[in-house]
Amino acid sequence: MMIFAGCDQGKTVTESDFLLDTFVSITLYGESDSTLLEKPFDKIRELNSSLTAFASGSELDLIKQNAGVQPVAVSEDTFQIIEKSIKYSKISSGYFDVTTGPLIDLWSINAPEVKEAPPLESILNVREKIDYTKIVLNSSDNTVYLTDPGMSINLGAIAKGYIADVVMESLREEGIKHALVNLGGNVLVMGGKADSSAYGVGVEDPRNPGDGYLGVISLEDGSIVTSGDYQRYFTDAAGRRYHHILDPFTGYPSESGLIQVTVVAESSVDADCLSTTLFLLGLDKGLDLVEKTPGVDAIFITSDNQMIVTKGLKDSFVFDKANYGTTYTLTVAE
Repeated sequence: MMIFAGCDQGKTVTESDFLLDTFVSITLYGESDSTLLEKPFDKIRELNSSLTAFASGSELDLIKQNAGVQPVAVSEDTFQIIEKSIKYSKISSGYFDVTTGPLIDLWSINAPEVKEAPPLESILNVREKIDYTKIVLNSSDNTVYLTDPGMSINLGAIAKGYIADVVMESLREEGIKHALVNLGGNVLVMGGKADSSAYGVGVEDPRNPGDGYLGVISLEDGSIVTSGDYQRYFTDAAGRRYHHILDPFTGYPSESGLIQVTVVAESSVDADCLSTTLFLLGLDKGLDLVEKTPGVDAIFITSDNQMIVTKGLKDSFVFDKANYGTTYTLTVAE
C-alpha cells in the first residue's frame, strides 16, 4: 500500500524496521525529536514477541500446549486482542475465527512456491479443531483456555491492527498531533499532515501488485487495511494457485468471489479484522455487514473485475479511470 506524502511537509521524523514479519514505519509530521519514536518501536517489539503464534514459550504457544489441560494466564494485551477476536467471530457467524491456527499451520502458505495442497483427510481432521466458542476467557485473572487438545490460536488477521492502535495511542499520550503508522500495509493516520491536508493512501491493483494503484483514498484520521488473494500463495504442479485467506468452514482458501477488500475504519484493529471478514463473507454479505457497522467503509473487487465502493468513500476515493477504466468497472453501492 503506497502512501503519497505530497509536497514538502517541513519538519518530519521517521523510522523503519523489519518487525511483525514485515516492514514497519512510523512518521511524525511537524516534529524533529527522533527520541519520540523510541517508545512506539519498543512497544511493537514487545507485542511482536507476545502475540506471535510461532515462538516457543510465547503466550500463544503456552495456550496451545495447555489446550484441553488448563487455563493460561496472559498479559492484558493478549487477553484484549483475543476478546476482540471473539467479537468479530460472532459478528461474522464464525467466518473470522482465530482458532484456525491448526489449519494455517497445515497449509503453511508463505512466500510463493510450488508444492501440493494438503490431503483432504488432513484438512478434515484439523477443521474439527476450529471453533471460537471453545475459547474460555476469565477476566478476573486474565486467563485463556482452549477446551480441546490440539486447538491453537493464530492472531495474524488482527495483531497488526491491534498493535497499530496501541502505537498511535502512545503517540497521542506524548502530545503528537500528526502521525502515520504503517505496519506492512496496515495504515493508521492521525491529524492529517502538518500542512492540514489529508494523507493519500493508494489502493493496489490486485492483478498487478506492486506495479500500480487503482486510485487514492484521502484520509485525515483513521485506518486503511487491505486483504487480497495475491499477498501470500503457492502454486501446485498443475498450475492451480492457493491463496492464504482460509475459509474455516471448508478448510480451503476462500472462494467468495472476491480478490481484494480494502477497509476504512476509525481503528486499525477493526479495519484489520473486517478486511479478512469481508473477504470471507463475499460481496453481498460483506456489503450488508458494512452497512450495519457505523464508521466503516470498504472497496470490494470481484474476480470478474467489478469494483464496488461503499457510499462513504464516494468523495474521498479517486479512481484512476484513465489507466484502469477499461479493466475495472466502478460502482458506488447505495
